[in-house]
Amino acid sequence: MPNCNCPQASALTTITGATCPEEIGQIQRAYFVRKGQVIWDTATAGAANVPATITGDLVTLIAGWNVLKVAVDDTKVVFPPLFAGDITITPDEAITQGGNDNSTLNGQTYFVAFPDSTFSARFDQLSPETTSDLKLLVCEDLEVYFVNDSGDIIGDASVTGTFKGFACTNVALQSRNVQGFATRDSNIMTFQIDANWDTVFEKQTTINFNALTGI
Repeated sequence: MPNCNCPQASALTTITGATCPEEIGQIQRAYFVRKGQVIWDTATAGAANVPATITGDLVTLIAGWNVLKVAVDDTKVVFPPLFAGDITITPDEAITQGGNDNSTLNGQTYFVAFPDSTFSARFDQLSPETTSDLKLLVCEDLEVYFVNDSGDIIGDASVTGTFKGFACTNVALQSRNVQGFATRDSNIMTFQIDANWDTVFEKQTTINFNALTGI
């Protein structure tokens, strides 16, 4: 089984109690950057940020994001428009082996893994230029930051004291859907993120800018 220790721990891991319910909220925007190029140091107030161009900048302040927005190298972060709706992160069914057949002993079902979760969202009324730019993302190896309806930036805090985007794959924008009268033209964006993204996420509440509309 994946992510399992061998030998096992001497006792079951204590389940962390929840004092408050935790909600992601509605994801309304996403930022993209090439994988491994931007890491925010949340332990020492940005002193060890990557890249060096944002040293000392906090992820919650706009200064560092402005630097990354105008970068002309691998550290550039891009900021697509707000999504229009239908935003979901959908887990897939478990991959298993066997089950009531002769492929396993006693017909047991063996858990193998959970495949990546699929993100999907709709853009409305994109210009041809924006559509073209978004379609180029499928050729890139990317990380994604989510921004929810409260303006929190949501990312990967799997390494203690750091914050980065979630690794994502197959960032694809479908062709324009035109249904005519009383509808808006739309494009659906989809991509995959690791099934365990929900074990490492962290929210960063911005201080001096609106992460939805302020950059």
